[in-house]
Amino acid sequence: MKTPILLALALTLTFTACDGGSVNHIDEGYKAAGANDHVAAVSHFDKALATLGPDNPEKAEVTLKRCNSFAFQDAAAARAEFLEMAGTAELTAKDYTNMARSLFNAGGTGGMIEAVTVVDAGIKKFPDSESLKAVLAKLQAEASKAEGGALSEALKGLGYA
Repeated sequence: MKTPILLALALTLTFTACDGGSVNHIDEGYKAAGANDHVAAVSHFDKALATLGPDNPEKAEVTLKRCNSFAFQDAAAARAEFLEMAGTAELTAKDYTNMARSLFNAGGTGGMIEAVTVVDAGIKKFPDSESLKAVLAKLQAEASKAEGGALSEALKGLGYA
């Protein structure tokens, strides 16, 4: 009687161990980001990026999603990574808008100041983008709530206040 139970247990453990490598880290990253678990999202996106070749068409999208989630952990580093990517990849106004929104939603003045930098870069590249202008208006509204603060100074320094 013990032999069939042990055999079943051994097979179950074998199949479970073999299945461990089949995690789709891109899908899991999207799920984690959707659940606002940005630490897990970044981890999954990092694992996915480690397996994607340089010519893989998913690489740019996964990198963008990683930047958006990373904004909730380290706004300045996420902004720097995004702008570095913007210098080498064909990004859209929507990409800039999404990154600026992530930085804005990350909370705190630091995230908003980093959002100003992304919005400025986006507006310079896409001056007619209504979505970027809408994010800029939100930033200006936040700055007006705290007159003279760091956000106001960042906007003023770039000519938006």
